[in-house]
Amino acid sequence: MPVLVIVAIALSFTYNKEATMNFITNEKQMNDGATIVVSLNETQIVAIKEHIVVSDSASFAATNNDIETYMSSLTDENYSAFVNSLPVDESIKFQSGWNLFKHKIPMWIFIIIVFALTIWAFRQNLSLIPMLGLVSCLYMMAELGISNWVGFGLWLVVGLIIYFGYSKRNSKLNKIA
Repeated sequence: MPVLVIVAIALSFTYNKEATMNFITNEKQMNDGATIVVSLNETQIVAIKEHIVVSDSASFAATNNDIETYMSSLTDENYSAFVNSLPVDESIKFQSGWNLFKHKIPMWIFIIIVFALTIWAFRQNLSLIPMLGLVSCLYMMAELGISNWVGFGLWLVVGLIIYFGYSKRNSKLNKIA
C-alpha cells in the first residue's frame, strides 16, 4: 500500500504537475460560462453584450445573442482571453479563497484518510484488496459536492432521531426494567 501511495504522488507531480500544484496552493480558477452568466445583474449583462458586439458581432449573432451559448462556443484559449477582458468584477470571473477551498474539503479529508490507512495497513500487515476497495469508495465519496454532504448530514440526523426515538419507547430492554 505505501508503494502505491508513493507511485500515485509521483505520477500526479509528473504528468499533472500544474493541476496538482493549483490544488495544493488553492490557485484561483476561472468560472464556467453558466456560473458567470447566473452571477450577472441586468446592467452587467447589457455591458457584456455591448462588449461582445464590439469584439465579435458575427459569432454573437450566430448564437442568437445569447451570452452563455456564445461563451460555450469559444475554444479554451479564446474563452480565457474573453473572460479576462469582460467588464465585470474579478469575483464573478474567478473562484478563489474560501469559495474555491470549500469544494476541496472532501478531497483533503480523503487524502488524510488515505495516508492514515496506509500507515495502519503497513503496521498491521493488512491485505491490499480490501484496502483498495475502501480507498476507491472513499474517493468516489470525496468527489461528491458540498450540497450532497449537507443533504446527507441532515437526513442522517433525521434518521438517527427517528431510530433512537422509536427504540427508546419500544425497546425490549426498556420494557423489562
